[in-house]
This record gives sequence, structure tokens and C-alpha cells, in this order.
Amino acid sequence: MVLTIMQQFARRPLSLLAALLVLFLGASIARAQNAGAAPEIDLATAPAALVMISDPGCPYCARWEREVAPGYEASEDGKIAPLVRRFRHAPDIAFIQRVVYSPTFVMLVRGREVGRIVGYGGADLFWMQLAALMEDVRVALQRSGAAAPNFAEKQVERR
Repeated sequence: MVLTIMQQFARRPLSLLAALLVLFLGASIARAQNAGAAPEIDLATAPAALVMISDPGCPYCARWEREVAPGYEASEDGKIAPLVRRFRHAPDIAFIQRVVYSPTFVMLVRGREVGRIVGYGGADLFWMQLAALMEDVRVALQRSGAAAPNFAEKQVERR
């Protein structure tokens, strides 16, 4: 049987190339989904989390991953609200309503939405929108009695 499959691929080299491409893309998608998986974050109880909701093969999501993800995960904002990647129909985000565009970034504080960024129009726009969201996160964390890392230092810097 293996010989028969190999003979078919030998007759159609493009089929072999297509099969390899499908395997590579599948592995890339799985790696992107699991990139933010360690450690796993409980969205209902986490002080804050930024949920990136995407669709497989989304070119804007891939662009965001290249242009923003490494910087976000290393930033102070990324430490306050860790990134959680999910596909649109993941069961643990069923409570997040009205996701139309991909990617959609939903900011959660203790499982409640405090804001979102819809779509991706470039790194500069994303960082500007994120700055406004992070102000809402800090206010929500302060109201809930949970201080964000370095929250007191941020307040002193602004005075």
C-alpha cells in the first residue's frame, strides 16, 4: 500500500508538493495557537487577559503575529494582560459576543469585557488603540482591588 502511494506521488510531483504544503501550514497554525498556551490562563479568573480571536488562514492575523506579537508579549502591557490566542469558535470564549472580523482583540478583566480592538490596520494603530484599552484595564483592576504590576509606579509617573 505504501508503495502504491509513493508511486502515485512519483507520477504527480505537484501532489507531493501540495501534501507537504498542507502539512507545513497545519503545523504552523497549531504552533501559532499554542504559542501563547504556556502557561494556560483561566479567562474567568485572570486579573486581565487580551484574547486574540482569529480564523485559520487569516492574513491580517499572520501580519499581526509578525509585526506586533513579539513586542506585545515582552511589553509591560503584555505582562499586565497576557495574550491568549483562540480561534473564533473555541468553547472557552463562547461568552464573547459579536465577533465579526478577524482578528478581534477582546480585553478581559476577571472574565468581563472592558473593550476590544476590531481588525488590524497596522502596528501604529494597534498600539494607539491598545493604550486606550490599557487605561480601562488599570481602572477596572483598581476598582476590583487587584493592582496591576507596577500600577503604583505608573500613577507616580503621571503626576
